[in-house]
Amino acid sequence: MSGARAVILGCFRDVPKEIEAEWNRWYQATHIPLRLALPGFIAARRFRAYAGECQYVSLYELENADAVLSEPYFALRERESALPATSPEARMQELPGFVRGVYRQVYPDAPYEMPDTKILFMVAHDIPPHKEDEFTAWYNTDHVPAMLRVPGFVTARRFKRARLPNAPDAQSACPQFLTLYDLADRGAVESEQFHQNRQSPWSRWVWSWYTRRLHVKAQQIARLRSPT
Repeated sequence: MSGARAVILGCFRDVPKEIEAEWNRWYQATHIPLRLALPGFIAARRFRAYAGECQYVSLYELENADAVLSEPYFALRERESALPATSPEARMQELPGFVRGVYRQVYPDAPYEMPDTKILFMVAHDIPPHKEDEFTAWYNTDHVPAMLRVPGFVTARRFKRARLPNAPDAQSACPQFLTLYDLADRGAVESEQFHQNRQSPWSRWVWSWYTRRLHVKAQQIARLRSPT
């Protein structure tokens, strides 16, 4: 199975405490393995946020975004949608602030191989459509290189939300652009060099465009790979 070029992002903002332990067991023992048995699904990671707008983050690594258009994937979704309202699958869709998005990797132009890291730094944005070309140039030539010069930054990937037929409503609720950084430790985004490197006149100009921003720092709590 080749490296990943797309992800499914699940962002859970508020899992009620009374179901949290049971939900975590079900998600890891049932929900994830069912998906990793499907074609095109490579691996899954779960994170608990320690800063930012999400409580939990799930990332499924896909060979490409078309993995969610396969017949086996649609069959699984149909089986789950037919389950009673009391099922964990149905209850997950009703969690406050739950959003889900499928994203295609746009940078770098190479498949992703997961490093042995446990910290995720995630930033997602919406910007005015006519600013996309400059936004891309800034990220790829200025911002990402500056971040990768910070000690502790291991990888950087950029994504754009995929346009998919029959996409669920949660897809459109996700920001259009997503950036994921694998970090060696939490201190990477607290260091003086990080704060220096992220500042530039071009950066401040681009930040002024944002119409929405999602910002999360999270610790890995689970990592599973496809059995095939």
